[in-house]
Amino acid sequence: MFDVRTVEAGACCEQERDSADGAMSMTARRRRAFQRQACLLSVLAAFSLGLALGVFVPLIGISQAASKGSIVADGSPEQEPQQPALQALHHPAHQMPHFPTIDDIRSADDGPRGRYASVSFIAEEKLTGEGEDVLFHPKLEVDGFVERKLPSPAASIVQQMLAGSSKMAQAAVPERRESRASKFDDAEREDGEGVIRDGIYWGPSVERALPDGFDQRQSESWARYLHEAEVERLEIGCGRMQNRLLVFRDGTRACARYRQNTDQIQGELFSFYLGQLLNLTNLAPSAASIIDPEARLWAAATEELAGAQWKPTKPVVITKWIGNLEPAGIPQPFRPLERHLNRFDVRNITEGLDRPRDGVRRLLLDRLGPARDGPAATPATPSSSTSTLPAQPPTPEVLERLVELAQWSDLIVFDYLIANLDRVVNNLYNFQWNADIMAAPAHNLARQTDSSLLVFLDNESGLLHGYRLLKKYEAYHGLLLDNLCVFRRSTVRALEALRDASVGQRLNALFERTTTAQIRDVLPPLPEKSVKILVDRIDRVLGQVQKCRETFADR
Repeated sequence: MFDVRTVEAGACCEQERDSADGAMSMTARRRRAFQRQACLLSVLAAFSLGLALGVFVPLIGISQAASKGSIVADGSPEQEPQQPALQALHHPAHQMPHFPTIDDIRSADDGPRGRYASVSFIAEEKLTGEGEDVLFHPKLEVDGFVERKLPSPAASIVQQMLAGSSKMAQAAVPERRESRASKFDDAEREDGEGVIRDGIYWGPSVERALPDGFDQRQSESWARYLHEAEVERLEIGCGRMQNRLLVFRDGTRACARYRQNTDQIQGELFSFYLGQLLNLTNLAPSAASIIDPEARLWAAATEELAGAQWKPTKPVVITKWIGNLEPAGIPQPFRPLERHLNRFDVRNITEGLDRPRDGVRRLLLDRLGPARDGPAATPATPSSSTSTLPAQPPTPEVLERLVELAQWSDLIVFDYLIANLDRVVNNLYNFQWNADIMAAPAHNLARQTDSSLLVFLDNESGLLHGYRLLKKYEAYHGLLLDNLCVFRRSTVRALEALRDASVGQRLNALFERTTTAQIRDVLPPLPEKSVKILVDRIDRVLGQVQKCRETFADR
């Protein structure tokens, strides 16, 4: 039998346990409710604090600015702001720097001192900025690429003199600049011997100094030579691993370009043809051939052909060997801090104003010149004796620089037309990672030491491979063209003739005339798609010429 008292005691224990569990559950619910309330209160407090900072702090700042402005208006001296540190010149890797174009230069004419108004004949021009004085060099201002000279206790005597005399010469400098410009233009029109003609073309003195290079007669002579020549041996050399240096029986040497892909052979050959149509003399004579061990050209070098792993019936491009070559660098006007060439830049080069030391010296003499004549001296005007000085011919050193720039103007046009990836675009593309690469030699460009001729090497990416990658590299192709405003007149006339005629038909006609049927069986003509792109790029170059004519031509 069960004990009644034992059962009653057990029931009491269960009731006490249930009441304890209920009390614990009530405590947990209260704790969670308290946590939710605390979280809401924290959110409300943060919102209130943000609202206070967003509304009341600006009001306090505005009131302080108003009070500060009232102090300045009353004539009290305002504390000069501290000079900011100069920003780094290099852009981040993911952001391509903006370089000014001819449209930016033209937009500067809308105001008395536009953003690009620094292109002038004056080496350094004193501009007054907000809170600082900036000595501005005659080059385009490029989003931070500004060469500033901040005043310092250790400033040179020349800088102190320029700073002290800037106010006195403020009215005279623009008139002198106008006088020198008119003197330069008048000298060109009088004797026709200036370095610039019609504002956008290289003048006779530069054209006469250009090296002869390789004309059409030499190219035809090279093609005839290959029909009768015999290759004695093949040697490793001439660039890529598959290329070979050919040595003929008479000692003549040549570079043979061999590729598995015929697109690159077409690009090299048709780029050479386009250079001929443009009358460019910077491309070494080249001709196409077929690897045929039984042909007279290759019969004596069958073992070398096998060793080079050249397959029969493959096309090659044979280019005449050019000796006495050295690497060619990128001229200063086409480097990032400059990146423009127009008649004013050529003027500065001929006057020696493109070099900082000479520019400061010349500006100092110009500004202090009228003061030497006494108190009655008047600022220079176009009718003064300064404008009647005879135009001095360029020195040999200056002429050599102008000859290089004239060849570079052809190079920029040519590389833009064929969309060459393997020359200056290579440097421009790598500039975002290596800021010093523009000071390195240009890719696939060489200079003859005995004639200063620039030789345009390795154009195999032109007209086909480069056109397929335009979406990625077109911005780099246009960088130099957009800032080029000095051209060779013969090149522009050839472009106009190609625009009026069918450039595709002329290129393919040249291909038919200079190759054999055996070559044409394995090497197709230039595709129609490439021809259409080339026509558009010719129009683009001529459009740039027209912009420069409207901006810089003699009026």
